[in-house]
Amino acid sequence: MMNGSIAKRYATALFEEAKAQFVDQQVYEHLGVLHDSMKAEPDLQMALINPRVTKEKKYTLLVLASGLDPEATTLYTRFLRLLLDNHRENQIRMIIFVYQDLYREHHGIDHVVFETAIEVDDGTIDHLTQRIKAHRHREVECERRVNPKLIGGFRLRIGDRHYDYSYKHQLELIRKELCPIP
Repeated sequence: MMNGSIAKRYATALFEEAKAQFVDQQVYEHLGVLHDSMKAEPDLQMALINPRVTKEKKYTLLVLASGLDPEATTLYTRFLRLLLDNHRENQIRMIIFVYQDLYREHHGIDHVVFETAIEVDDGTIDHLTQRIKAHRHREVECERRVNPKLIGGFRLRIGDRHYDYSYKHQLELIRKELCPIP
């Protein structure tokens, strides 16, 4: 069986049970904190797949990286134990992505990635999200990214649509016009 389908089964089961217990938002938030922790600390992912790290230590790492007390007993912490009991810790990132997609689709939320060359202020992000909300008639969750390689301008991703208004992209278009590949 493919890894993606394993992650999808686990994420779907978690999402359905979380909805039934009215804790789907809480689980979504914990998974978001865990995702951010894994992005910020690549060593966390390495510890999870290291066979020398005990299951109990992995559990403690996951719970703490989710912003919880290791003594907490919730659907989310029971789910983490289930993953570790079934040796699925290598699937956690994919499970997070699938759960987030399920949650956003169920609650009518568009995940927007706004990438700029420099950090932008909150007013700009608020303006962007309000414009997207008005146009798409859905809630918007905006993820900011800074990428100095863009030189200026921005890239915007809404679902599977990509808009590239970066200076880097504009310079590439000009280069292609001036020096077409035969």
